Amino acid sequence: MQGPSSVIRWLPYLGQVSLLAAAYFVAAKASLILAIPPGYASAVWPPSGIALAALLMLGPRVWPGIWLGAALANLTVASSPIAALAIGSGNTLEVIAGATLVRRYIADAPPYFDRVRNVVKFVAGAALCSTVAATIGVTSLALQGSVAWPEFAQNWLTWWNGDTAGIIIVTPLILNWRLRHEIEWSPLKILEAAGLAVSLLLTAYLVFGNGTRYFSSLPLTFLILPLIIWAAFRFSRREVTTAGVAVCCVAVWFTVEHRGPFAQDTLNLSLLLLLAFISTIVATGLMMSAAVDERRRAMEKLAQALLDVRAQASTDPLTGLSNRRHMWEFLRREWIRSRRRESALAVVMMDLDHFKRINDQFGHEAGDVVLTEIAALLKAQVRGSDIACRFGGEEFALVLPDATLEAVQRRAEDIRTAIHGLDLKYRGMPLGGITASFGIALAPDHAGDPESLLRASDQALYEAKAAGRDRVVVTSAGSVLPVPSKEAALRRRA
Repeated sequence: MQGPSSVIRWLPYLGQVSLLAAAYFVAAKASLILAIPPGYASAVWPPSGIALAALLMLGPRVWPGIWLGAALANLTVASSPIAALAIGSGNTLEVIAGATLVRRYIADAPPYFDRVRNVVKFVAGAALCSTVAATIGVTSLALQGSVAWPEFAQNWLTWWNGDTAGIIIVTPLILNWRLRHEIEWSPLKILEAAGLAVSLLLTAYLVFGNGTRYFSSLPLTFLILPLIIWAAFRFSRREVTTAGVAVCCVAVWFTVEHRGPFAQDTLNLSLLLLLAFISTIVATGLMMSAAVDERRRAMEKLAQALLDVRAQASTDPLTGLSNRRHMWEFLRREWIRSRRRESALAVVMMDLDHFKRINDQFGHEAGDVVLTEIAALLKAQVRGSDIACRFGGEEFALVLPDATLEAVQRRAEDIRTAIHGLDLKYRGMPLGGITASFGIALAPDHAGDPESLLRASDQALYEAKAAGRDRVVVTSAGSVLPVPSKEAALRRRA
């Protein structure tokens, strides 16, 4: 299912610009209701956050929509088109500067708030780029006489605070709702989210709905922070920013009615203090959520590193087979299991015949090619419950739990035949015939412990080599008996 941002991306360019202009205009007109005289500077200015999110999602080419929406909104305030155009230009340059700072110093693509340092940079960038619109807007109003120069600082501070708060609160909300977050919404998770929402709204009402300018509920504001921490640790950044915006809406509603801990003598001062508090809460929640994400990623990297180290410690780097250390661990573990279940456990030792000839004649790289091909063959021949390892050099070992002697003999003979049929080449040169010798031992018939089982199979391997190589030999209690190859059996029958 496509998200709203995906649908917006498919709109034609003029449609995107028009939609952005309309959204900016509506949000600006609603915010200007709370503006201080002469009606341009407002402590509540979500259009700045909407505009920056639009530029980050759709690219800088949609800037005309911001300029158009801002200019039209300011044209309705007074009859000075020059001031309206200047303010629209300032608002546009502000978000272009903000988007440039985000792409250069935070990230060129989402997610933008996945690291604590990125959140800190974003807050600093919001404060910095907001000076552009505040300076251009108030200066243009002062030059045409709409704002008296003694009131310049108050209007500039209100303008800057409103734009900064709008970016910090609204931009993360839009950008995080655009992304998909991997949360499994089980019934318990949904119940927890509902509990968080109810707790947050009740707490916001308790904090902001009860105080007045004569009775401050300021000591109760600390109750908001634990709920934001709850959202940061248990949910994604989407829920954190939503919680911040929900608190902001409740707080602004009651502050406009001169209620709550930030109610002051003037509404503008009340809103300035309130938005500074809400911005701090949202930024804190984003930083906590980013810290949780960083910790999760660090733990995943650590777990993967441990798996890699464990694999490196138990795997032969050339062939990808288990190494001797891992084979010993597997053999000891399977020995205990086989004794408990009273089942058989077999070890097959295998050695490539005349392997030194390949290294001497073609080089060690050719020998590595042979070893990797043999390893691939062994991987294809063993069961999932078996293990194949490179014991050392050109010597390999197989450990086969729950296998009968006859099954092990057939498996070894199949491997020997497959090796005999290999036609390997190195750089176009045939490496010649390759053969292998095998020694088999089975517990409990041939050994009473893992070490003696391995020695018995190794001794059977030496007997196979002494008997002429390219054959399978199985040991027995007190003697080592050769197992004729298929070719030898056919020769005898002939």
